[in-house]
Amino acid sequence: MNTAKLNILFVLVVVLLGSTIGNAQNSLRSLKNNDLNEFIQNWNNPLNEWEHVGKIRVDSFLIDEQQKVLTYYFNKPLSYIPWRENRVKSFINSIKEVQPDSLSDYKMKVFANGYELSSLVPNIYNTTVGIDSSRLSTSNSVQHITRSDQAFYPKGLSGNHLALWHSHGWYYESKLDRWEWQRARLYGSVEDISPMVYVLPYIAPMLENAGALTYIPRERCFNTNEIIIDNDRSTDGSKLVLKKKLHTSSDIGFGLKDTLFVGDNPFLHGTSLMVNDAKGKVVDYIPVIPMKGQYAVYISYQQNDGNSNKVTYTINHSGGATSYEVNQQLGGGTWVYLGSFDFNKGKDASIEVSGRGQISIDAIKIGGGMGNVARRPSDEIMPNQWSLNYTGVKKKEAIAVNPEEFAWKTSQRPRFMEAGRYWLQYAGMPDTLVYSLNKEKNDYNDDYQSRGEWVDYLMGAPNGPTNSRDVSGLKIPVDLAFAFHTDAGVTPNDSVIGTLGIYSAERDNGVFPNGQSKLASRDLTDVIQTQIVNDVRALYNEEWTRRGMWDKQYSEAWRPNVPTMLLELLSHQNLADMKFGLDPHFRFDVSRAIYKGILKFQAFQEGRDYVVQPLPVDHLALTETSKGFQLSWQPVLDSLEATAVPVRYKVYTRIGSNGFDNGTVVDGTTYELPKIKKRQILSFKVTALNDGGESFASEVLSIGIASKKAEKVLVVNAFDRISAPAFVDEGNFAGMAWWDDQGVPDKYEYAYTGHQYDFNRQSPWIDDDSPGWGASYATDEGQIIKGNSRDNVIIHGQSILKAGYSFISVSDEVFESPEFDASSYKAVDIILGEEKTTTSYKGKAPKYKIYTPAFMGKVMQLTVNKQHVFMSGAYVGSDIKLNNDTLANDFAADVLRFKWRTNHAVKNGNVYSTDYAAPIFIGQVEFNTEHSPVFYTVEAPDGIEPVGINAVTAFRYNENNVSAGTLYNGEYKTVILGFPFETVMSEKERDELMKQVLKFFYEK
Repeated sequence: MNTAKLNILFVLVVVLLGSTIGNAQNSLRSLKNNDLNEFIQNWNNPLNEWEHVGKIRVDSFLIDEQQKVLTYYFNKPLSYIPWRENRVKSFINSIKEVQPDSLSDYKMKVFANGYELSSLVPNIYNTTVGIDSSRLSTSNSVQHITRSDQAFYPKGLSGNHLALWHSHGWYYESKLDRWEWQRARLYGSVEDISPMVYVLPYIAPMLENAGALTYIPRERCFNTNEIIIDNDRSTDGSKLVLKKKLHTSSDIGFGLKDTLFVGDNPFLHGTSLMVNDAKGKVVDYIPVIPMKGQYAVYISYQQNDGNSNKVTYTINHSGGATSYEVNQQLGGGTWVYLGSFDFNKGKDASIEVSGRGQISIDAIKIGGGMGNVARRPSDEIMPNQWSLNYTGVKKKEAIAVNPEEFAWKTSQRPRFMEAGRYWLQYAGMPDTLVYSLNKEKNDYNDDYQSRGEWVDYLMGAPNGPTNSRDVSGLKIPVDLAFAFHTDAGVTPNDSVIGTLGIYSAERDNGVFPNGQSKLASRDLTDVIQTQIVNDVRALYNEEWTRRGMWDKQYSEAWRPNVPTMLLELLSHQNLADMKFGLDPHFRFDVSRAIYKGILKFQAFQEGRDYVVQPLPVDHLALTETSKGFQLSWQPVLDSLEATAVPVRYKVYTRIGSNGFDNGTVVDGTTYELPKIKKRQILSFKVTALNDGGESFASEVLSIGIASKKAEKVLVVNAFDRISAPAFVDEGNFAGMAWWDDQGVPDKYEYAYTGHQYDFNRQSPWIDDDSPGWGASYATDEGQIIKGNSRDNVIIHGQSILKAGYSFISVSDEVFESPEFDASSYKAVDIILGEEKTTTSYKGKAPKYKIYTPAFMGKVMQLTVNKQHVFMSGAYVGSDIKLNNDTLANDFAADVLRFKWRTNHAVKNGNVYSTDYAAPIFIGQVEFNTEHSPVFYTVEAPDGIEPVGINAVTAFRYNENNVSAGTLYNGEYKTVILGFPFETVMSEKERDELMKQVLKFFYEK
């Protein structure tokens, strides 16, 4: 191995313990005679691969002649390395091997950052030295919330309470009297919300699927509607209905205010009710839901040691009823998140509260809402301070202002975009202890300081906030905290910046108030960083950079009084990093790595085994059997985790367009469907279970029966693609090529700010308003952008059913398999959506190719059998051109009877039928080409043209009369569209188009 020489500077030589001055002089003379300087020059650093963490040197050494111990004290960067027992041994041996003979009988110790190297090995990786019990967590038997239908996962995270958050947020900058981001908009995103699309859609659900309770100091609901039901005042039409003949008393509680000002605590503005002798159901909360959709449900109550620890909250949503058991002896006086549910518009929903004994009743909140905290400068404006608590930096003086000269301003943004400081005020946290440590003089400082103080207030004494360790707080037994950030920095050679871990063990003599060693934070940081880097290197980039582990006093690292990691995943300023960061696959896999790291750390802390929750299942199919209909699937094994093996499954059912139920557990990989009512659509998704938790859900398949005699249409879900946007990199012109391909979000994108407009690599950062290379617009901020919901079958099925036909559906994996028999279906509807060959950064092999040999073989078999094919998708022709695939080109021409003409055919989605197709097709449709929360964006529809006799252009784009769709009317029939059917925005237009397609197929 090539090694780099380490420049060691001996600064101090000390001789201890009973040595005379003469002996010391003799020892030093002996060292000199053995030419210690030559030893220094000849010693090679065995850790040359870690040079990037910082220059490593020896600050001093200590000679203990009585004990015959030579101790080296290295500078801090040596502690940034992830130490393992073999690495410690190798490092010490490398010094011993070239040490002067006069010291050969001395025992050697090496310290870095005040710790002996062996103590920097995490407990979980320690096999010979012994476990440091001071780092282990104390056991906890208190449970805040239990979901009644969720299994207990003995090798998951059941019973654990975890605090986590994503960085920064939209905040009020008093110096400029405006709301703004804390970081710059780059590559269509901004750090203030880009970690959010890891934490909320992935990390928190993964932890919750393992049984954990998660606490987040920012709004976690993306729905901007908000419904409050309270005993004092509710939002329009909603009401709280108490059961009659209850014995109640009044207490302080939540009071609804449209706007919150300085010092306002909404949980001190109103009243709550105390039911003194509950014997069952005590109250119904009846919300008026303004719009159909998914909403988070938050409850509140006043905690009291005399309260029941088993209060049942039953949420009646459009998918059924889901119950939670809540311990009201802790977690009161704030918003408590239960879960997210689908609600229909109107008054169908309700939330019931029941239990025995003493029960507190206060407000319930449904939905996320808009920001309602108003800000203006206080009498002094304090400058922004660096999050790193570095005492060597001189603090700037505050500037005096007159607040009366400024109007109050709210954020005018969805609450989920706001910084944690504003959520914490809305959630009833005490200002002087948690979110206003700077006395309202600087929201920037208050925001990053508030997150750690919030964790401490959740716990309370003895781990309470910095300014009041003994405050009772919310008594929630938080196990650990995790802060997710991205970093800044640009590499000149397009290499990735990589992943940095930060913890803090310096303050309070390295001990938490409860006596636990703060090296537990280093263990947590090491385990998570190791998991991320190992997984990213295995799945994406073998050279992904593992940066150091810093023991520094960043506010979010030192304030929480529990083991805490501050993660800097990658650089949001570096294009090479953001090519990964914008990829939904990468987001999922990194989030899974973080979840796995937390799981492994916590399991070790508690002395138990762990099992990783499975990956989502695939190969879904709905098939007809002699007894009715059956759903089947296949497990997906995780090549990185041997324990992530399914042992059971859960099938979720949806009736019509309602939400899904709570699921049915099954042992095998099939499920017999219940009887399907006439003209009713049932939809299904499947998860995998083991002792570690529950996987994410599969795609959704649907089935609908028009009547016993109705013909069945086979719907094939072949739209699997999720992807990052396209990128361009041509010398000094580089960035996100949004005009070419905007990518496909995984279900939804929540963090897109707007299109990039500065592509010049040489453009310098001047200010966050002028950030240079990568600068992006703000036109899409706050907008929810739909991607691939994996739930497109129902849109096709609804129109099929209305046309008088039944339908059944399968995944494309099953459709293409040799075992699947599609011969009984006269018509096959293939959903291609935005499927196209995509070179993901997850490995080198392209994904999502449409025209595979198996696909072409199965479709050809259909046409040989004189079955009819309806196929729609934005890249139905472009995927052929993209791959220069002559076989696919011939297949399209000879079998489907069309050819590719152009991609990016139009900017708008207006389409009309041609006279060639009349009277088969008559009318117009409009599909979606813009960002929308309802339909995914079709930014590049295909222009396709007919091939051969009996093939004609059936549709044209209004914008330029390019051919938008073809039909072939021969021994078999085809209808091919260059845009996805499910993106037609009008339900009436979709229904009429599908009706005409099926009439063409089924009627002679």
